[in-house]
Amino acid sequence: MSLNNQPEPELHNRQYLAWAVLIGSFLICLVITVTAPLAANAFIQNASQDLTTTIQANQGTVGIDDESGVRRALIPGEPAQAVSPGASILTDATAGAIMLIAPPEVEQLLARLKIDSNTTLRILEASTPRYGISNAAQHVEMAMDSGRLRLTLLEEMERPISIHFSTPQGKVTIDEPGEYSLGVNNQATQIAVLEGTAVVNAIEQTLTLASNQRAEIPTGQSPNGPLAPERNLIKNGDFSEGFQNWSEYTWRVELADQPKGETEIQMIDGEPVLRFLRGGSGHADAQVRQSINQNVADYASIRVLVTLRILDQSLGVCGIKGSECPLFLRMEYIDENGANQVWQQGFYAQGTVDDNLTPNACVSCAVIQSDHAHVPLAQDFFYEVDLREEMARQGTAVPSFIENISLVASGHSFISEVVDVALVVED
Repeated sequence: MSLNNQPEPELHNRQYLAWAVLIGSFLICLVITVTAPLAANAFIQNASQDLTTTIQANQGTVGIDDESGVRRALIPGEPAQAVSPGASILTDATAGAIMLIAPPEVEQLLARLKIDSNTTLRILEASTPRYGISNAAQHVEMAMDSGRLRLTLLEEMERPISIHFSTPQGKVTIDEPGEYSLGVNNQATQIAVLEGTAVVNAIEQTLTLASNQRAEIPTGQSPNGPLAPERNLIKNGDFSEGFQNWSEYTWRVELADQPKGETEIQMIDGEPVLRFLRGGSGHADAQVRQSINQNVADYASIRVLVTLRILDQSLGVCGIKGSECPLFLRMEYIDENGANQVWQQGFYAQGTVDDNLTPNACVSCAVIQSDHAHVPLAQDFFYEVDLREEMARQGTAVPSFIENISLVASGHSFISEVVDVALVVED
């Protein structure tokens, strides 16, 4: 039978089928043409990988529980341990830790967390886009059940980073470079912004904090703030503006035929660092100093904080008189009785204390001091002291007026670095 002799309904059905196949094929092609690039783009935008997160023991024994609950212990001087999302960091009354967050396979630090004693911190997420063309931000989320930490969020030129903390009382979001502190207990969460911006959320209420502001989240309540702030009396304590606000002193060298050292600010892993470097025989020292000239009599808390590294030293401990530490933190002040005083803290990384050969304090210094602090070689170390508590412990009068603060490097051959230093007062 010829085509012309087919029944008309059958002919129309075949025509409809042909058109349906044609239109359907076109629509399928159109969907694939549109959705395939969208799906590929969505995959590229959303694909992620873990940031590199490591833990160092600052003092005491730090506990690290992995996602399966297996615990490992970390002590000062041991290599930094990598941790993954799901891990918990635990410090007891004698321990402290440092957490470093960086992009994978890139020598650039994104954030440093100084974790104080009696702290429980759990890493929920630490991710960065897998592909460089992604527009997504780097994302870190942590749960802090108790304790205290200080966060330094560094400038990230290529991709922003956002850090979120969940506490029993609320949430804190930080996505601007700066310096922050966070404290958590059963009664409240305390957040202080020394520099930067933080967003605080609780009970469907939001509070934004700017530099030199703080807030409190009482349990079961909305945020209170901004409250009377912590104040950092040191300017440019992170050396982001070079030596601005600091006076650099020339090197003093004991032996005329021996070289001086170098005092410089270098970019290391993406952040500026003050470095003292000297190689030679005989004594040499140098310092940088900042004038403070502030009355501190009415402050309830006066805290000195420093993050440092000692990469090398030739003398054991701080020399035969305890006066040649590769790094000293020194402060001149007037006490509440009107007397001029000097307080100092020494740091060393190598050697064994021997009262007759390498004493644990400077025996020739007319200063108020504690024992020199032994720090891990070539690792970050953070030190913090409340001067009111320290002076009470030593039975000396507390500062009333702080004149200046100095970072002093001394010894024969040594390499010392200071990442940041702060003098924080609080009402």
